[in-house]
Amino acid sequence: MIDILVIGAGPAGVLAALRAADLGARTVLVTRAEFGGIAANDGPVPVRTLAHAARLIREARQLHQYGIGVSEPVLDYSRLLNRVREVVDGVRANSSLRPQIDSLGVTVHEHAGVARFTDGHTVKTESGLNLQAEKIIICTGGVSKKLSVPGFELTNTHSDAWGLSSIPPSMLVLGAGATGVQVASIPLLASFRKTRRHRSSHERQCPLCGKPPQRLPTHQRPRSAECVGCK
Repeated sequence: MIDILVIGAGPAGVLAALRAADLGARTVLVTRAEFGGIAANDGPVPVRTLAHAARLIREARQLHQYGIGVSEPVLDYSRLLNRVREVVDGVRANSSLRPQIDSLGVTVHEHAGVARFTDGHTVKTESGLNLQAEKIIICTGGVSKKLSVPGFELTNTHSDAWGLSSIPPSMLVLGAGATGVQVASIPLLASFRKTRRHRSSHERQCPLCGKPPQRLPTHQRPRSAECVGCK
């Protein structure tokens, strides 16, 4: 039986494994897909690559203001997606954390699939791994929430953007968090219309008490609760 099993190889899981191994624990890191987690493979890195392409298009359209004559930029979305995959692969291959993980003797299992507990100290993965540990640290991140609205099954998440063959003529983005704003801020085509949608204050609910949050000034807000009502 190993000392520490860390589930999830995103930033949190990697740092947890590094710290455990640095303290002398026999550590195993297991991840559903690639090393780096959602941040490197499905979130900030690929989304920001798309945003960079948008900036290049915008800047190309401004070149005439500086006396530089160029034709109207044309987007080849399939080639852009190839570039996204190149950037993601490069980030993963050149991560400074992977050599540290290897040098400390952490065993890494990639592409293990979904992990499930069979008892308090044992985890079994879809790939067939059966891992036992004294302590298990869960760093699996989050997934897009399924909204309880009619027709939600017809919608997509930001992850589906990597499977598109072309940019849609319009798009409605639900959620004004970091990823939602980045996706909505990508004006890849002049005719591409975007709308961000987030819940207004009267629509929001505190995840702890289920009521509309009662807000205090930032310096007075309790750290352990979402709103005053559930303090």
